[in-house]
Amino acid sequence: MKKLAIVGSDPASRHLAPFEDTAFDIWVFNEAANHEWCKRWTAVFQMHDPNIYTGHNTKDPKHWEWLQQCRKKPIYMQDIDPLVPDGIRYPIEDALKLAGAEMFTTTFAYMAALAILQGYEYIEIHGMGLSASEYDYQKFGYAYWMGFLRGKLGADNVVNTITHVGADLFNSPRYGYEGNFSFGAEYFMQRSVFNENNWKAAEKSLNNLTDATLKAIRNYDFNKVPELAKELQAAALLSGEHAGALSESDRYQKFGSRYADRGGFENAAAKAQNELEAKRILIWHFGGMVEYVWNVWNQSNNQTAAQQLRIYIQEMVKRAYEAGAMLGVYKENIEYLKKYDVIANAGGRVLIEA
Repeated sequence: MKKLAIVGSDPASRHLAPFEDTAFDIWVFNEAANHEWCKRWTAVFQMHDPNIYTGHNTKDPKHWEWLQQCRKKPIYMQDIDPLVPDGIRYPIEDALKLAGAEMFTTTFAYMAALAILQGYEYIEIHGMGLSASEYDYQKFGYAYWMGFLRGKLGADNVVNTITHVGADLFNSPRYGYEGNFSFGAEYFMQRSVFNENNWKAAEKSLNNLTDATLKAIRNYDFNKVPELAKELQAAALLSGEHAGALSESDRYQKFGSRYADRGGFENAAAKAQNELEAKRILIWHFGGMVEYVWNVWNQSNNQTAAQQLRIYIQEMVKRAYEAGAMLGVYKENIEYLKKYDVIANAGGRVLIEA
């Protein structure tokens, strides 16, 4: 039996991959092959545009350098790149014909299609932890290809260990079995207390880091500022996240004991997800400006540059806080969806048993 393991980078389940079993081929994503946790691989899928894979990579700064080395193992790409000796053009035409639909929303989709085209009979999928930013965009493609694989190979021959936000992707309530029920104002009140406590703690940390960063700029402590700026961005994201979650629990608390609305939770999460992506672009923009102005300041010791640096750091923090708020709104509504589905499924089981 021809066996394959598709392995993502999520630490919650990537270790479950059969690295020691040489009966399996191991396919990994992007820069994963150059990390210590990846004990063995037989193919890499780098399906991004050249501007992406040749540019700055936060997960592996040496990724482009790594791609240019010859290892005599396939690296599947959109097109041949003469600077990538192991690069192989992905057979997109064959994949589209196989799929019968434009359903390639994730690198996993390209892997699944090629696995069928290459005749694999047993497939394990590990390390696939869909993040909040990926989930809404990629989930349909992931579900499509999981169904495709199981339809072709049989459910017993496709093992899946998806985690994080996408963990409930294949555990939805049964249509027609879910009834009407209310979470109650008391539930949302408890969520608000929980979220407010988290927000206050995060806000205190954010304020402390803000003071430390501004002090470092005033003291011309050049070496401390870049690291403090990174910590400040992360603290702003976290504080914003708790603020966003708190705003949602407060909002739903006002609804009292009316019936829970699954569609309402989904719409709120989707809207927040869309706004999050737009705000993330602004974080990257102002983060880049902070780095640029810091270099000017570091080289010139100029007071004007120091003032400009403070302005851009404040803008970066503002955008990070706003992005965090959208993430908090998203996560809070996902929490409600999970609770809804647990209750709906429980109700479904009672109806079935009756």
